[in-house]
Amino acid sequence: MRLRLNLSIVTFFWLLSHHLAAFQILNDSIHAQLELGVKGFQERYHSPSLVLAIVHGDELIFSNAQGFTDLENKTPATIDSKYQIQSITKMFTATMFMQLVDQGTVAMYDELRLYVPEYSGTKNQQFADSITLFELATHNSGLPRNSPADIGFAKQIDKWLLTKKEQGAIQSASKEEFIRSLQFVSKNNPDYQYLSQDKRHYSNLGYGMLGLALERAAGMDYQEYILSKICEPLNLTNTGFGTFSSRGNTIAKGYHYTGEVDGFIKTPDYYPNSMVYAAGMYSSASDLSKFISAQFSDHNSVLSGKSTRMMQQLGIGWLRPYPFIVHEGSMLGARSEIIFNPELKIGWVLLANTTDFPFNRINDYIAGLILPLLVSKPVTDQEKFTGTYRLEGGYDSLTIYQKDGKLYSTYLQDSLPDQPLTFSGNNSLKAAGLNGHDIHYSFIVDPLSEVKGLNLNQLMWVKQ
Repeated sequence: MRLRLNLSIVTFFWLLSHHLAAFQILNDSIHAQLELGVKGFQERYHSPSLVLAIVHGDELIFSNAQGFTDLENKTPATIDSKYQIQSITKMFTATMFMQLVDQGTVAMYDELRLYVPEYSGTKNQQFADSITLFELATHNSGLPRNSPADIGFAKQIDKWLLTKKEQGAIQSASKEEFIRSLQFVSKNNPDYQYLSQDKRHYSNLGYGMLGLALERAAGMDYQEYILSKICEPLNLTNTGFGTFSSRGNTIAKGYHYTGEVDGFIKTPDYYPNSMVYAAGMYSSASDLSKFISAQFSDHNSVLSGKSTRMMQQLGIGWLRPYPFIVHEGSMLGARSEIIFNPELKIGWVLLANTTDFPFNRINDYIAGLILPLLVSKPVTDQEKFTGTYRLEGGYDSLTIYQKDGKLYSTYLQDSLPDQPLTFSGNNSLKAAGLNGHDIHYSFIVDPLSEVKGLNLNQLMWVKQ
């Protein structure tokens, strides 16, 4: 899984405001630009199909699908088309982890060996050998990316990329081979090594071990657990296990673009086997939109709001290119991404059936069109700032009032010069002080641009 996200445009709009503005229904111009963008990116970066779904809160506000999920049969892509989502599977495993923590079935800092004694962790004495479930869930265990049992898988990938010739299905190690290999696994890096969130030692091996541990702790088959405890409550009807089509279950075919002469060739089918916990699922844009919406809820049907926010804040499963939360999936013939901003309650899903696709470019394009609609507008009506502001408990109060068309404050009025307040930024005022010390007022504004409170001297004052 690779994360390449340029957030320059996103961050610019984020800095305009930390408060959600009332959402405006997409006008015809923005809707048309989004449609053109999906079509343009799909064609420019040679994906047989591209699907985009954008959610705000629990509402699907835009969807568009271009191209074909099956080039040979000209099957058009739709928002309900099923795609293999590869490493986004890890987010379902991470959610299972937090559910079991909430239930008391496991503890966040339980040692892995309580559930997976096949892991000895004694092969490399340079680093501490104990590993907790939390370290696995946050990619902080120090483990290598893949199991030594997956050398065959790695060779199959390289061989296909070198030759682009049919060689049969690509397979991760069987569950039995994976478990047998754990006696030879050791850390390559120290646990909790100081790295930025998007530079952590990402480990498919770690999530394979985590999924195995959770399955044993729950006393239930992993796939059965995910479907009954997460997919069913969230009404994810187009989500399940599988990475290519089977009888009665059609999943987008994967392709690789070889150039204008030869065009697209089909990529090999992939069997996740022991890596089902890390890369074994399929889903649709409509279902993953529901999964994103659940991240905005104070209490969704699978996790409490506190547990959901812990996952986002601590990077349990998620990667965190602030102010966004993201996870991608990648395999030969498959690219997928879910990305959202928990503060603005906006997010989107991207699904493609090609080997490579520059999500960072289309993310910037989408953000540039959507985020300006969501940021709070600066309050320009001076009257809205006037009123009495009180500290909770009645410890103190102040009044902001108008005189001669200008704003004044009663805060320390016996010590400050009798001068009006001046604007010093969006929803911010300043009182000129003495000896180089000014008094700064930072107002709290709701989505309707109504002033609700004030930050002053690191204290919260509530408008009466």
